[in-house]
Amino acid sequence: MGFAAFLTGFISTVAQVGRAIIGVVAPVAKVIIRSAKELVDLVVGFTEGMRAEPKSERERSERELQEVNAGVADLVKRHRDNGGLNEAQNKRWKDLKSRRDVLNGEISAIDKFTTAKEIVAEEKNYRPVVITDANAQVLQYHVGQSTHNKMCVCRRPMVLQWDRQKSTAGLHDFFWGCSGFYIHVNGRTACMRTKRLTFEDLNLFANMNRPEFETDSATLTLETINPVKARRIRQALDAIRDKHRDKRLGIAVYRCPVHGESLRLERSREQKEKLFEQYFLGCPLWLKDKTGCNFKVTLKSAAQISSVLDTEQSTGVLGV
Repeated sequence: MGFAAFLTGFISTVAQVGRAIIGVVAPVAKVIIRSAKELVDLVVGFTEGMRAEPKSERERSERELQEVNAGVADLVKRHRDNGGLNEAQNKRWKDLKSRRDVLNGEISAIDKFTTAKEIVAEEKNYRPVVITDANAQVLQYHVGQSTHNKMCVCRRPMVLQWDRQKSTAGLHDFFWGCSGFYIHVNGRTACMRTKRLTFEDLNLFANMNRPEFETDSATLTLETINPVKARRIRQALDAIRDKHRDKRLGIAVYRCPVHGESLRLERSREQKEKLFEQYFLGCPLWLKDKTGCNFKVTLKSAAQISSVLDTEQSTGVLGV
């Protein structure tokens, strides 16, 4: 029996982006906290007799997921080169995709437990917040992070995004995009549906103990692009990028919605003067010939950069 078996009840059904929960007002927040405590107690009791803690269990699952995805990618190439697969290869393809679904479920379960654990540990800092133009950076912070239980009508997970043409996002620039946009079937995009955020989507339950959330978006941007600060931020991001390459693992809270692997921080090969859009989080299955996965999260704002720094080094742009 794995961790997924313990994720029952409210905490496993609420819509979630990264470690923020959507559609939460004060009364619901109390229910979430209570459910999180019950879940943590249950999982802690379950793991007392096990050698693997959830964190190491996640890494084990992701290492196996990498092997499974590599096997699928090899079969895709064989299919493309040979015009098809034989019976044994077709069976292996089905087995690998079935195993990928299981592993993605395990990883998702562990990620949900991690959220519950943080809610319990940081209970005083978790609180409901209504997103407006004045605090849109809180939503920017979560753009591109893994989503749970926010599904398109095609049953694929949706991704929180914002208009790529806008340098600074206002409230009405955010939307949900189906992850089917990054899947191609017979040369066609699997799904291109988008959906505007509802009023309920703008009610978040999140850890608000971050200086970046107390600073308006314009001021935060100016602080970030200050030449001295920007140089320190680049050094910090480059260190994270090197760590991802060494460990062959990325940031757990950012996952490819197609393959399930954690996204790794990369730096654009184009020479750009501005800090924004220099770095991106990409799926490890991206290929130079553009036949691989094209899912990536470009870091276009101070809040997004803060999210990466905060997750990997426990400090946002203001603390660098």
